[in-house]
Formats: sequence, C-alpha cells, structure tokens
Amino acid sequence: MRAAEINYVGPIPLPNSILKNPASFGLVAVSTLVFLLFYQLRIVTLLQFFNFVPFEVTAAGTQFDKPGDWWRFITPALLHFSWMHLVFNSLWIWEFGRRIESRIGSLNLLGLFFVAAIFSNSVQYLVSGPSVFGGMSGVVYAFLGFIFAGNLLRPNWLEPVPAGLMIFMLIWLFIGLTGTLSFFGMGAIANGAHFGGLVVGFILGGVIGLISRMGKR
Repeated sequence: MRAAEINYVGPIPLPNSILKNPASFGLVAVSTLVFLLFYQLRIVTLLQFFNFVPFEVTAAGTQFDKPGDWWRFITPALLHFSWMHLVFNSLWIWEFGRRIESRIGSLNLLGLFFVAAIFSNSVQYLVSGPSVFGGMSGVVYAFLGFIFAGNLLRPNWLEPVPAGLMIFMLIWLFIGLTGTLSFFGMGAIANGAHFGGLVVGFILGGVIGLISRMGKR
C-alpha cells in the first residue's frame, strides 16, 4: 500500500505566515476595516450598501427592495455585528484559509472566497428572504468543507484541521440548525449560509483534490 503523502510542515512564526498567506490575512483585515467603519463609527449607509438586498428604514418599518446589484452577492460576508462575531470568524478564516492558501495559492483562495460568499449568501437569502444578515461564517464552513474533502481525496494534501475542532464546528452547525442559539437569546444565526458554505466547499475540495491526485500520478 502506498504511504500517505505528507506535504506540510510544522507551525510557521506568525509574521512569516502572514507574508506567505497574504490573501487569508487580507480577508481578515478587510472584514475588520468594514466592521470598524460600520459598527464603531456608525456609518449605517455601509450596511445598506453591503446588505444582500437594498433596504430603507422608514416610519412604517424596514422596507426591503429586490436583489440585483452584483456586489451584494459577496459583500454580506464582510459584515459583522459584534466584536465576538468578528473575532470568531476572523480566527477561523485565518486558521482554515492559510491551510488552503499555502497549497493552492493566494489568487485561487480568493476565487474560493468569492464562490463561497456568493453561494452561501444566496442560500441564506433563499432561506430567510429579504432581511439583514452578514458574516464570514458561510465562507468559514466552505473552507472547512474544502479541507475535509480535499484530504479525503488526497490524504494530507492540506494541513488537516484537528479532529476536535472539526467536531466542534459540526456540532455548532447542528446546534444552529435546531434554533437553540436563537432561543437562548444569542441572536439570529445564518444557518443557510453555514450549510450552503459547507456544501459548496466540500464539492470544490473534492473536485480540486481529485484533480490534484490524478495529476500526481
């Protein structure tokens, strides 16, 4: 039996890791900048510009328009609604993103981000309808699915996610789907984005992992 190929090494110091994985760091930096502008400086028009559908707050309530602007399929991923929301997603974008970027390159990681954002945001819209939602969590689950499927088709192609963390992320997804988090006052959870991201990431990871495996022969 052929031994599993090992393509990754141990931890890299953070400054060097940032230089080696600029796209992953860039996603975290842009998300943080948008958060500071919207949440800290209260530039509410940024939320209206970045939301999946345009909306306007009137005396009669929030009025939503129909989707149509191309950038709105992507920009909700850059919106975060609390420091915890931002830090939680940024941590996983970095941890999962750098694993992928170090193997497929920065441009391809950005391509994966765009596909994951478009797909996960679209699924969330289909599930929730016109509403205000955002966050990188759909992309986080896409990255997770990509790593899992990629390594399934080509063992140790990517630096693996620790089993405990993988289980935690899947349990968190399941808890969100049950509505338990909303019941305990933790806010609305973008379950459609989480599930949609996981599915598209798994598919892309499987396809690209299989192509890489076939090319290795």
